[in-house]
Amino acid sequence: MLKGFTLTKKERFMEVLKTFDKPVTVATWAKKVAELYPTILSQINSKTNEQMTLNDLALGIGLKLSKGEFPKVLIHHIEPYRVVEYLSEVEEAEVIKKSAKKDIEPILLEAKIKGDIAKLTESEKYRLEELSSIVNQLNRYFSLSFALHHATALMNKEKEGRHQADNLQILSREHSLVKRDGESKFSIEEQKAYIKRIISIQMMVNKEIDINLTDEVLEMLLDRLEKVY
Repeated sequence: MLKGFTLTKKERFMEVLKTFDKPVTVATWAKKVAELYPTILSQINSKTNEQMTLNDLALGIGLKLSKGEFPKVLIHHIEPYRVVEYLSEVEEAEVIKKSAKKDIEPILLEAKIKGDIAKLTESEKYRLEELSSIVNQLNRYFSLSFALHHATALMNKEKEGRHQADNLQILSREHSLVKRDGESKFSIEEQKAYIKRIISIQMMVNKEIDINLTDEVLEMLLDRLEKVY
């Protein structure tokens, strides 16, 4: 804490956040503020004209976060709560740099995909279209969120992957976010087994899926997949 200086309320909030060595929820942040600056809860809430409560304090901090009043605070949107951490000047500069890169990445990816497709033969283009169609129908019939995933990322620093069937596999959207870049593409047998496993889990939690239809439709889709994979 800063000694010998009169801090504004916002500055106090920031000083408290600096005391954490890992990201915390807004509720944890507010509790620590109340612990280190207990007089804050004896103040009157200007909106309710009643004594400030811990809920009021957390809501106030959260509102300031939403308005962007804490430029040195990094917000992690981790369900079900927002998690925050204080950024040093060096860390803030690095976050800005990474954010700028992320902002233009979709444009770069779109150009890369367009360029890769232009180099494909008609047969290779058909395989791409068929893979996309299979993913759409898997999602439609089984209420899932499969996606085409590049085994080697298109923006890989060491060796850029290509947008072509030989570099694509089918993963759930959740798994596509955690699978490491550059890992070998599934073999066709691994791919089929993976899809069946995901669907079997889905059927355990979604009883509305027609089991009789499932086997028939799935086998037809997997037959199509084997021919273009």
